[in-house]
Amino acid sequence: MRQKVWKVALGELLDVEGVVAEEVMSRDQALLLPVGVSLSALKETQPDIVSLLLKHGVTHVKVKSVPVITAGEFRTALNSVTPSVVELNPLLTKIAIHQFGAIYENVEDRSLRERGIRTMLTIAARLPGEIRRTPQITLSLVGAEDRERESPHIHSINVALLTGYIAQRLFPVLPAFVEACVVGGLFHDIGKAFFPQFSWRSATGSGGLFPGDAKIFNCHPLLGESLMKDVGVRDTHVCGAVRSHHEKWEGAGVPDRLRGENIPMAARIVAVADCFENLTSNLLEDDPRRSDQAISTVIGLTSSDFDSRIVRGLLASIGLYPPGTVVLLSDQRVGIVLETKERDLLCPRVLICADALGRRIAPFETLKIRKEGNVYIKEALDDFSRRKLEPYVPAAAG
Repeated sequence: MRQKVWKVALGELLDVEGVVAEEVMSRDQALLLPVGVSLSALKETQPDIVSLLLKHGVTHVKVKSVPVITAGEFRTALNSVTPSVVELNPLLTKIAIHQFGAIYENVEDRSLRERGIRTMLTIAARLPGEIRRTPQITLSLVGAEDRERESPHIHSINVALLTGYIAQRLFPVLPAFVEACVVGGLFHDIGKAFFPQFSWRSATGSGGLFPGDAKIFNCHPLLGESLMKDVGVRDTHVCGAVRSHHEKWEGAGVPDRLRGENIPMAARIVAVADCFENLTSNLLEDDPRRSDQAISTVIGLTSSDFDSRIVRGLLASIGLYPPGTVVLLSDQRVGIVLETKERDLLCPRVLICADALGRRIAPFETLKIRKEGNVYIKEALDDFSRRKLEPYVPAAAG
């Protein structure tokens, strides 16, 4: 959780959880409190510290917050929340990531590659049902601890989940189309498997690719479409999503420079999901954005890059403060968004984990923000939306 720094009056100093944020000096420059000392430790070691500080004319101390809850503790707390918050089956996700890794490793072997893609198509057929029963999809996205452990396979799974979630919201009576969108999202970057010489990060990072490399790299939508057709996929929505997910609404995309309504609908949905996932990913960003920041960025790209209807669909799906966002409330309590409702984007249900003085609450409480109430979300602090999953280990044969 990102740290917060604030001034604390001496009368409240020993009631606050945190550490001293800057040295406290006496008038004659003697050190009274060093940086980093724990306030809870001061209660035990220097119970008269407040009197000492007052004697030297100190009235406030700058304090830095410490995490009141970790991402792991939040995940554990989810199991005890009532009503419960449903998450995607983690085993299915782990199997999908593992299978994708096998496809990338064997991409040069046509037989193994095609067998792997067919297996992934079977897995993809299960995802729409899982997505329908998982109303807070951001809590089911997968993340790694750091950039070294992030992988393009995780990215593809996350894009598939987001794509299916948006498609389900926009086209609830077209289940076959939703499934095609999920498959398109899952395989949107499969053509990149042929370019191991290019770093995924270099392709989108601040350095970018050299012009010649970029032309080669930008062929991945065409290669991806060919791979899908090689295994017998003829669905126009799937092939259109894989081929056209880098087209832009104003016509400046690749590979065909399609514009507006000429871009296949499935590709428009994958494009928005892909952008959101890229912005929040360790794989492609030096400093990944929080989900709420990524939403704002995507909104800013509406009309130039994206169909505004799809962006509204994403916003309606996950809200301004997506589930997993750590928030500071107007009464100074800290909580984590559990769920949002489409008609109440500013009024989510929040898991309260710290009181107004930064002290951890046990047990955690839940609060429904209400339009007519006095409590509202003041700002976002951090993002616990992505869950960490251990790699899938297939059972030993025999």
